[in-house]
Amino acid sequence: MYTKDDLAKLSDDDKKKQRNSIEMQMVVLESDNRKFLEEKNMLEMEERRIRKDIERLKINLEEKREELEKVEQKIIESNEELKKLKSRLNVL
Repeated sequence: MYTKDDLAKLSDDDKKKQRNSIEMQMVVLESDNRKFLEEKNMLEMEERRIRKDIERLKINLEEKREELEKVEQKIIESNEELKKLKSRLNVL
């Protein structure tokens, strides 16, 4: 880096070169920043999509659990009915 004294001693051509160099670095950094912002936005969108998917899957899971409970209850009822019928058959 140059101090103020060093910059004062530079010729006009050297100052132009320094200015151009700094401007180039700024352009590159601005471009990099735009890319980072695009990547950030994409990642945020992906995160939102995944969160929605998770919520949807939680709802599906709960629905399947409820269905499972109903089926298990039907199995219990069916087994009880089978026992009753076997019992009646044995009585005959």
